[in-house]
Amino acid sequence: MLKVKHLLSSFIVMLSFFTPFSAVAAEYNQLVKEDSKIEFSGVQNRKTSFTGHFKEFDVEATFDSHNLEASQIDVVIELASVESGSEKRDTKLKKGNWFDIENSPRSYFKSSSIKSVSKGVYEITGDLKIKGITKPYSFKLEIRELVDLLHLSGNFTINRLDFDLGLGAWENPDWVKHEVDVEFYIAVKSRKK
Repeated sequence: MLKVKHLLSSFIVMLSFFTPFSAVAAEYNQLVKEDSKIEFSGVQNRKTSFTGHFKEFDVEATFDSHNLEASQIDVVIELASVESGSEKRDTKLKKGNWFDIENSPRSYFKSSSIKSVSKGVYEITGDLKIKGITKPYSFKLEIRELVDLLHLSGNFTINRLDFDLGLGAWENPDWVKHEVDVEFYIAVKSRKK
């Protein structure tokens, strides 16, 4: 009996050497602005495509591919930094019928879950908030980890009317199509210890 106990305790000790310690999810909070973009594209007057972007935004992420439950990605966009290739359109986008930056200067995305789809590809679910209106969104994104750098890329489509973007006469899709495509590529560095 003593021999069995000794063997069992030896086995437990050996097992502990081969069992990996639980990894702590890395934190990323330093946006690499020159390597990051959040763009949107739409169609105006039924035929004119346009693309815009936001110059100012911030990203904070906690990520561990082996512990996705502890992972999270949060994005804050400064809506006043919008640029769409037309000064006239940018002025309208900042007004009450569109982003209403006077009352809602920022847009937010806060993830609630991240699930693996395939190697390096994940499905992220979270809340998107624009003009005080919050809607749940799920979409696929690619995540690459490089030493102290996290690369996030993907795209999704929103219906602008879900967020009261383009009220009044602008609600007519002949003026601006309801569907707006969003594409992003983000590089963010890990927090310095």
